[in-house]
Amino acid sequence: MKNKDNLTNESLKGICKSNFELARYAILLGRYYVRGGQEVDMSDLLDEVKANPDPSYLEELAKEEEAKSKE
Repeated sequence: MKNKDNLTNESLKGICKSNFELARYAILLGRYYVRGGQEVDMSDLLDEVKANPDPSYLEELAKEEEAKSKE
C-alpha cells in the first residue's frame, strides 16, 4: 500500500500553508539535489519532504554546503 500513499497528499497536509508552497518547497529541494549531482525520484523527494517538513531545511542544507566548500 505504500505506492497508494504516494499518490495522495494526505501525509503532506499541514507542512506548508498551501499546496503551492508545498510544491515550491519540493521543487527547490529537488533542484538542490540535482545541482549536487544526486539522482532523486518523486517518491524519494516526497519522503525527504515528510522527513524534513520545515521549509527552513533548505537554509540548513545551504549552510552545510557553504561550510563544506570552505574546507
